[in-house]
Amino acid sequence: MDATERLVRIRQLLAGLPGLYGNGQVWTVIRSTDTSGPFPDAFAFLTSVGVLDTGGSDGTSPQAPQDAAQLSARLSEASQHVALDLLIGMTSRTLAYGARGRYPEERARDVFRALVKLLGHETRWWTNTDLVSWEPVTRHVMDAFVIGMGGGVMIAVLATDED
Repeated sequence: MDATERLVRIRQLLAGLPGLYGNGQVWTVIRSTDTSGPFPDAFAFLTSVGVLDTGGSDGTSPQAPQDAAQLSARLSEASQHVALDLLIGMTSRTLAYGARGRYPEERARDVFRALVKLLGHETRWWTNTDLVSWEPVTRHVMDAFVIGMGGGVMIAVLATDED
C-alpha cells in the first residue's frame, strides 16, 4: 500500500476520535511526511488547535513549549507497545478522573491496533506521558500527546483535561 492510500485509511480509522472528552478534548492530526522528523508538524498542530500559552499576565513563563525544539525536548521516544498502551489509555479514560473517554477500551484497542498495523512496525513513536506523569505540551492542567511517524505518515493524538 502506498503512502496516499495509507493516509486515507488512517483518516477513516480515526475520523470519530476528535471531540469533547471529560472536561477537555481530544484532537488528531494525520499528515503525509518526509523523514525530516515530526516535531515541526507536531508544533504547528498544537498551534493550530489553540492549546499553547504565551505565559501569565504577571510575567510568568509559559507552561507549553514555544517552538518545535522546545516540544522535542519534552517528548521521549517510546516503543510501539508503550505507544499503543498510551493511545488506548488516553482515549478510553479521561486524564483527570479516569471516567469513560472517547472510546470504550475494546474499541480503542481495535482502532489503535489497526493504526499500528497501517503505519508499520518501523514506525517511530514519541510521547510526553506515561499517563501518571507528563511534561506539559499545552496550557491545560493535564495533557497526553503521542506522535507516530512511519510509512510516509505522521499522526499525532492529543488529549487534554481539567480537574
